[in-house]
Amino acid sequence: MIMNKLIIISGCSGGGKSTLLAELSNQGYTVIPEVGREIVKEQLSAKGNSTPWQNPKSFCELVIERSKTRYYCGKTLQGAKDRLIFFDRSILDGISFYQTLNIKNNDQYDSLISQLRYYQDVFFAPPWEEIFLADDERKHSFEDAVSEYHRLLKFYAQSGYQIINLPKITIKDRVQFILSKIKNDKESSFEI
Repeated sequence: MIMNKLIIISGCSGGGKSTLLAELSNQGYTVIPEVGREIVKEQLSAKGNSTPWQNPKSFCELVIERSKTRYYCGKTLQGAKDRLIFFDRSILDGISFYQTLNIKNNDQYDSLISQLRYYQDVFFAPPWEEIFLADDERKHSFEDAVSEYHRLLKFYAQSGYQIINLPKITIKDRVQFILSKIKNDKESSFEI
């Protein structure tokens, strides 16, 4: 059975991922929004405390569970343009953050890394200070975002993914860069 290609765009917070994904959506591609920002918005609206700065363990657990659901939705979604599904971050981002917590069993989700596989190439937005902005959902500094970028870069590589850094070019050119990399790939689709 031919499956969708589940393509991750990850990397540095404030590196232009959301703008890039909005352009992909405008061009008719299916985009799965960032789960972490979604959860933070919900928690702030409900005056909850499952945020990265108040209760990182609870936040990570919510991110991982919702990311797992989104993975399966993306995998089976019918009618996606060119069978491509773009993810603003993935379950790996949540697992990586969970592993940094100073708690027992911080490796309890590690089996999901090999169970839930995405497209082999992961596109990373590099640190880009000129466009970085903090906001209500992104409270960390640019330096914190750079540290997160390096942690994720190492984590994805150790998890068996090929990292492709996005060039600092216009959004439309970034879209073309990604699409050309995918279309030049010999693997036409995932099969099960």
